[in-house]
Amino acid sequence: MKKKDYSLLLPEFLYSTVISLPSLKAFKMLTLKKLREISSYRSQEICIVDKGINFTWQQIVSLTESRVIFIKKMYNKDKISSACYISKNNVDIICWLAAFSTLGISANGLDYSLPVDKLATLIRKIRPDILLISHNLFTPEELNIFGTTGSNILAIGALTDPIVNSIGEYHGNDVDSLIKDHTAPPFRTVSLTSGTSSLPKIALRYKSFDSRRFAWFTERYRFSSRDGFLLILPLYHAAGNGWARIFMGLGSTIFIADQDDEDSIVHALSHPNVTTSVMTPNLVNYLIGLKNKKSLTFNPRWILVGGSYFSEKSKREAIETFGSVFYEYYGCTETGVNVLSEPADMENYPRSVGRAFEGNQVAILDEKFQPVAAGINGRVAIASYMLMDEYIDSTRPFHFIEGTQYFLMADHGYLDDQGRLYLMNRNRDINTQENLYELEEKIRALPCISDVAIISVIEDEAASVKCIFSTKQEKNDKTNNTILQVIEKLKECNINNIQAKKVENIPYSPSGKVRINKVISMLSAT
Repeated sequence: MKKKDYSLLLPEFLYSTVISLPSLKAFKMLTLKKLREISSYRSQEICIVDKGINFTWQQIVSLTESRVIFIKKMYNKDKISSACYISKNNVDIICWLAAFSTLGISANGLDYSLPVDKLATLIRKIRPDILLISHNLFTPEELNIFGTTGSNILAIGALTDPIVNSIGEYHGNDVDSLIKDHTAPPFRTVSLTSGTSSLPKIALRYKSFDSRRFAWFTERYRFSSRDGFLLILPLYHAAGNGWARIFMGLGSTIFIADQDDEDSIVHALSHPNVTTSVMTPNLVNYLIGLKNKKSLTFNPRWILVGGSYFSEKSKREAIETFGSVFYEYYGCTETGVNVLSEPADMENYPRSVGRAFEGNQVAILDEKFQPVAAGINGRVAIASYMLMDEYIDSTRPFHFIEGTQYFLMADHGYLDDQGRLYLMNRNRDINTQENLYELEEKIRALPCISDVAIISVIEDEAASVKCIFSTKQEKNDKTNNTILQVIEKLKECNINNIQAKKVENIPYSPSGKVRINKVISMLSAT
């Protein structure tokens, strides 16, 4: 039987433009060569705005050159092939990443909010040759722990920064010869999963998919150098790093905002050139709250939202508050971006996360890993040109269906007869049929609820539902009543093994994931 093509349908006016993609060479990694090319016609125009300071393209070129020279002069005898960084977003880390890319050094970021012992364990697993650390994020004792990992540590935002620049300035004339004589290591990218429930997994890829994906998105949404990009997701996250590269490659200005700093966000959004961004659902909810309490200038025409469940209530509020500028994506570290929901779909089918787009396929599998028909619940599986090659321990957890390689997602859900994907829960190998996201929607509908997170775990060989929620400035004497309302909503859906608790805030990682271990510890606390 012929498979249905559930690829995202293109609007009529885009048929001709999508057929003819730009040269793949137009979307190189962020290298010194590419920066110089853009700087040749945008030298004094703004490349990056960080903490209210403007950096021109020529300044970014100079800072990147200094870092290329520093690496080659300081580690010339070492065969540097990999680097890690632990830092919030800033202009310095972008220039280091450009230097690494220029030299073919694979670089990946780590979640700076993870416990130091977890970070140290990951560093020992990855074994990077260079470890960049923002010293202001850690205590001296914590920095000493990183010193035992065996990597060469370089400080970001420390007194040593001028040394890097001075070495670059002193040997400035040598940069081209140093690059020419450099032999890049074999291509490899290192990506880490979120690590919200356990130690992050390390995914490896041995070829880049950037050119194909960048070209598709740029053509479809007509991105150009006029689209300023708000970088608010951490660069260690694929969505933050990848989209920053797309827009820098187009010659756009990157506006860096610290998601923990309200003034930083408000100031960045107020700039008339900020027209695009990628966010997580909790960040969108935060912006809705900001808009409701103060005058918030908002100019974006395109905001991509994903990384965790984007509730129907939040979608409707976002559209009502800011207009039809939101697009939703679905994917994971191991698969890339695979499913899209555009404004029309989001408004008409708000429970869906969208449909597979070019180069991606979605299948729903039963317990025996066989495809099921539309409307039947099962485990979500993704086939894509963006799939990882393997984990760092050489495991390759793929399933083949009619000769096509699929990756099993952590989510369960179903497809409708138009290929739209609807998610039910993120239970991974726990084969439960509860539609936890529908439960979340019911609880969010309670007028006193501001946010909620529900997870399902196995306790004593039975599924148990854990729920934490926050409320809108509620008096303490109403807390018990709210818990009873929440539990009643859960019982309406035939959920009996329940634990619910009010918390001040839902624990999110900087990449927008609910921290599962933190949820469990919150429920355990008295």
